[in-house]
Amino acid sequence: MIVWSYARPMADTPLLWLIGTAGSGKTTTAWALFSQLADEGVKVAFVDCDQVGMAYPARPGDPDEDQVKARGLGAVWPGFHAAGAQCLIVSGTVEGAATVADYAAQVPDTAMTLVELRVGSEELRDRLIGRGAAYLIEPALALAAQLEREPLTEHRVDTGGRSVEDVVKLVRGRLGDWPGPTAGSLRAFDAPSPVESDRMPMAWICGATGVGKSTVAFGVFMRLLGSGVKASYVDLAQVGWVRPPAEDDPDGHRLKARNLAALWRAHREAGSEYLVVSGTGGGAATARHYLDAVPDCEPAVVRLDARPEILAERIRLRGKGIGVELPGDDLRGLPEADLERRIEAAQVEAAQLERDRIGEFRLDTSDRTPDELADAVMDLIKRRP
Repeated sequence: MIVWSYARPMADTPLLWLIGTAGSGKTTTAWALFSQLADEGVKVAFVDCDQVGMAYPARPGDPDEDQVKARGLGAVWPGFHAAGAQCLIVSGTVEGAATVADYAAQVPDTAMTLVELRVGSEELRDRLIGRGAAYLIEPALALAAQLEREPLTEHRVDTGGRSVEDVVKLVRGRLGDWPGPTAGSLRAFDAPSPVESDRMPMAWICGATGVGKSTVAFGVFMRLLGSGVKASYVDLAQVGWVRPPAEDDPDGHRLKARNLAALWRAHREAGSEYLVVSGTGGGAATARHYLDAVPDCEPAVVRLDARPEILAERIRLRGKGIGVELPGDDLRGLPEADLERRIEAAQVEAAQLERDRIGEFRLDTSDRTPDELADAVMDLIKRRP
């Protein structure tokens, strides 16, 4: 058995990696632990490795994109560290010691600890079917059998029949005082240099909270892949998770722009020829900051909008847990009064984007499905010279 431990020099930043099969609860548990540590005053960062490795189609020899994900993790970590993160929590699937070593090599100033989350086969099936991911059942069962034969860590937690809170408690119990004393030094906030080559096309889908940016942008990404384009996808909301936020970057725009640049560089090295981005850029100055981070891209900025009552209804549905679940969706489960405040803020945000005339193109999403909107975006970007 290879046991990854953080018993290394204290200058190294503690990194906790939750591994396991699809449906084992990795991301949900990692996010809950991230939130709990932040509430306790720990400056902590979170990365879902799937979110930093979306550069497809996969290259030969790397069918699961492990190399791209490892480079993506290495690309964003310096930004998190520079933002003051004292520890890092990562969720993601790994299939063997060689894969773990690839990831560890990309974050050399960290001390990695692995915890494997496990769940019985019947409950695993039920979870994946409930997520609409029945196609993942057989690969998940195969990986579970492999991790049983060749365990990667002595820290193994069964999530079956347990609440998220109970699983987090068990994980923390296994790790003792993790993260323990943490390194607090800051690095310079580096700005990765762009790859020197021809400018590549970029589609940035922006808009107010709740308008449907991620859903539409991901649809555009999938259409590009279907047309044979080697494309990358970055959701800005997923590459800037540090809590508490920096005082001089309360909305994380500076960090996310830095990590966008770093990820795009890593994805270009993996052969990507088209960048799709989803996320809000705030006002004109902030939007410019994001675009300046990827000067080797030729951007088409598409702003999604919706009538106020439609935007309000979508936010209420998110509050009820309806829709795609992503880490950090702070609308889910909000009390009604808080949701109403978020609706007001989203409508103010939409008005600001309109005043600043953000976006080369504007699409009203009020009476259109996500598929219709993704098709409309494709039509717009195809017509660009």
